[in-house]
Amino acid sequence: MEAWGMAEAEAAKTGGRRAERRVQIARAALAVMAREGVARLTARRVVAEAGLSLGHLTYNFDGMDEVLSEAYRLLSADLAAAGEAALQGADGPKARVSAFLRTGFAAPFLTPDHLRLRLDLWSAARWHPGIAATERDLYERYRARLEGLLAPFGADPARVTAVVDVVMAALDGLWLDHARRADQAALARGLAECEALLFSLGPEGSGGQAAGRDPSPR
Repeated sequence: MEAWGMAEAEAAKTGGRRAERRVQIARAALAVMAREGVARLTARRVVAEAGLSLGHLTYNFDGMDEVLSEAYRLLSADLAAAGEAALQGADGPKARVSAFLRTGFAAPFLTPDHLRLRLDLWSAARWHPGIAATERDLYERYRARLEGLLAPFGADPARVTAVVDVVMAALDGLWLDHARRADQAALARGLAECEALLFSLGPEGSGGQAAGRDPSPR
């Protein structure tokens, strides 16, 4: 029994190291993509960036599609973590919706490198089924979180679905537009309109901004 316990502990330790190695490789893939684009992403470039051997990649991943999928998850996990952190300081349903919505447009997520990563991963999802599946899963998770934040508004579910359809498309459009033009004023107006549409689901249907919120992107 003692030997079994030691073996299990070692297996758990090895599993933890493997998870850490996967993150290290995925981070390296993101760095290569940000610098050179997804078209120049290769296994050798990734392991060189990570300071590892090619064997580390082939042991931890089934191929570059899986590396890309893991990199996509990692990028989205960064956004999700920032969103949850922003919610901690938000008081009231409107403020929570606003904080969550604006997190994706905070300075760290609007850098040229980050925007390039987003565009490259969206493009890769068109041609790689595994990456497309990852993208769909991440989209649904983000959407479900937003709809959960809207639950206290007590709106008709069909209306919530329709409004969130529009807002989700608008958010993608704002990212694309900012990648092209980097127009902060246009971004601020777009976010304010998204907020107004979401807030229209509230009992008063005011469509206004959350009290005390600056409409400029954080």
